[in-house]
Amino acid sequence: MVHLVAVRRAEESRRDAAQGPHIMLTSVWTFAAVVALPATLTVAQILLLRLITLQIARRSPHRYVFTSVSMLISALAGAGVVWWATTWPHAHHDWYTDVTFFALIVLAGAVYGALQAVLVGFAMKLTLPERPFLSTLGSRADNLLDLITLAGGAIIGLLMVMHWAAPLLALLPMIAVNRMLDEARQRQEHMERLLREQRQAHQQLTQDAHTDFRTGLLNTNGLAEYANRVVERCMTDSQPVTILVIDLDFFKRINDTWGHPAGNAVLAEVGRILREKLRPGDVAARDGGEEFVVALADTGLAQGVAIAERIREAIGELAVLTTDKHRNVVTLYGRELTEVGEPDTRAISSSIGVAVIPDNGDSLAAAQHSADAALYKAKENGRNQVRVAGLDIPPRLLPAPRHDEITKPISTRTA
Repeated sequence: MVHLVAVRRAEESRRDAAQGPHIMLTSVWTFAAVVALPATLTVAQILLLRLITLQIARRSPHRYVFTSVSMLISALAGAGVVWWATTWPHAHHDWYTDVTFFALIVLAGAVYGALQAVLVGFAMKLTLPERPFLSTLGSRADNLLDLITLAGGAIIGLLMVMHWAAPLLALLPMIAVNRMLDEARQRQEHMERLLREQRQAHQQLTQDAHTDFRTGLLNTNGLAEYANRVVERCMTDSQPVTILVIDLDFFKRINDTWGHPAGNAVLAEVGRILREKLRPGDVAARDGGEEFVVALADTGLAQGVAIAERIREAIGELAVLTTDKHRNVVTLYGRELTEVGEPDTRAISSSIGVAVIPDNGDSLAAAQHSADAALYKAKENGRNQVRVAGLDIPPRLLPAPRHDEITKPISTRTA
């Protein structure tokens, strides 16, 4: 009773934190009773201890009753083995008799611990059928703690046979062990929380380093890493990759006329369209300003042009609710919506250049240069259209290599 009152809070915290069966240190006293007391007093002691722990159990009544019954059954089974040990003929205290008596005490502890573990594990399996049965028997650390507790109980019980004051010798160590276990659990939880927060912070930093906050797409660094990885995989599998370079037409006019908040709202909507129109394995990035780059994995020219047309049409059918320079609410429309809004508010459209790997080069940089040239051709021909690299594009329009496109992959994150 003194032990349970002294460690009540620590034991309650350990019980609440337990993921599987909870190993109580009261087995020190219950198994000591099994070794030293008659069966009737052992049952009385277990019932008394269960009444004391009722206030900190925080379990449904049927579970508490089942646990109590399992303790009584285990104790009576262990007491039966101890009774057998005491009836063993040992008139002469030779080594054989002593070893036999010791083995029977160990057997009693094994019966006590194993029977209780199986009964509790069986009950947990009935209530949680999806859980593996071995996990209901407790972890290796739990079973080791239970073994140490039973060994301590056996020692106390044997000492009680010699003198009734033996439990007093174990009282302070048991209280100290309880509190040490609770402190160790608290330190472990603290370390796990710190590691979890560190992993979350690392993931957030990695995401921020590769993500454009305005559109939610990848930025230039993310494009270089993940698009190159898509290209490498498709080249290994002998599959084509279609590269789209998308540029918003007259985007500077939107910023100059309605202000940068309006331009930012348009960029965010374009990012949303790209996320909705593309597959999970594709890569989409904002490559600075109003230019976007898309890498379509395992996609040939015909399918790539069809996807580009769908993206162009979706951008041309946008209706973006935003504010102008004077914080007045204004709606900007795509140029495909000819029947809504004023002519000057129909200001959103895009030109798209299309290139294919390996037809237009065997690298992301080469294909992106070719798609850039096709994009320039689309702008020369009136904008708001899709053009394919290599079709009526003079060599003089090919852009110079861009240094930001030769960035190598820097992490192992998959696209």
